Order: sequence, then C-alpha cells, then structure tokens
Amino acid sequence: MHSSKALVDSSNLICITKEEFKTTDYNPLIWFGTNLIQFLAREGKSEVCPIFGRHINDIDDFAYQLCRTIPWGFEMGRDTHAIYDVILNFTTQPKNRYFIWYDAQHLFRNDKELFDELFERLIVASYLNSKGKATHDYQVNQKVIFLFDDTNEEEVLELCSKNYYTPSIFDTFEKQEDYYILHNQTLVLIK
Repeated sequence: MHSSKALVDSSNLICITKEEFKTTDYNPLIWFGTNLIQFLAREGKSEVCPIFGRHINDIDDFAYQLCRTIPWGFEMGRDTHAIYDVILNFTTQPKNRYFIWYDAQHLFRNDKELFDELFERLIVASYLNSKGKATHDYQVNQKVIFLFDDTNEEEVLELCSKNYYTPSIFDTFEKQEDYYILHNQTLVLIK
C-alpha cells in the first residue's frame, strides 16, 4: 500500500479490472479500494471520502452521497455548480483529501454526459486545491481515485488526458483559452 499511496499522491487514478482477474469470491478492485481507504485513513491528517457508484443514477444521488461523505454538514443544491463548491470545500483543512469512487463504470455507461461533468469538476477541484490556487491560505493535497469494474483500457483511455478550463484566483490571463490546462490521470490495471 505504501507504493499505492505514493502513486495516489502524485496523480489522480483511474483503476480498472477485468472479469478475467476475478474469482467467484474475490474482486481485486474491491480489495484494492477497501485496503486503500483503510491505509489512507490510518495515515492521519486526511479526509477519505468514498462514493458508491452503483447507487448513483442522477445528480441527486451524487449530491446526497457527497453531503454524507465529506465533512460539510449541509444539504446542497442539486446541480454541478453546487457540487463543485462542495468538492472545493474550504470548511476543513486536512493535509490530504481523497475521493474514492467505487463502480464509476455505472454512471459512465448509463449517463456519460453527467459522468463527464462530475469527472471534470472533481479533476479541476483536485488540481486547484492541490496547487493552492482555489482561494487564499488554503491548500490540500486532493486526489480522486476512480474504480472501474469490468472495464477495458480502451473504454477509459480518453479520461487519462483531458484539457479543462481551470480558473485560478491568482492567474490573470488575457485570453480565456489560456486558462485551459491539460490534466493527466494515471491508468492502473488492478489484478
């Protein structure tokens, strides 16, 4: 798990497993995710926020889980702007914050448009918080781990390198296109 932590701290992760790696009573992705959560929680000074993807069918489901997994304490609006505000979460100041989205393939396959919107906000907020560019006097090593079950590399490869509008309160660019940053995620095959 120590090498997994180093990998998580250096990049957002897209983890996949295939049917061929599973047995009737063992799924390597579930084993990896649960052990990673326990390891990160024991490290201390971290918020570990699991998101259970099989229970996410729409934005309400995602918002409901988010409000109950991140130290927030309030209900929130049910739109991607409100979700983005919560993901930035300036309420707490841990050293690390990890979002671990189990069964990300569920929303990815059933509502790709919503998945893409949530994915973008998670990635951009992770970057801004990790770089200390979201607000004054706030920096948290924030990373996202997406766990895709029964998924091939080709299905998620496009997620590994995305160009997103990434506004920073400290940057002043003359052209809007200068705010676009290429965000790279690491693809990991879990066996």
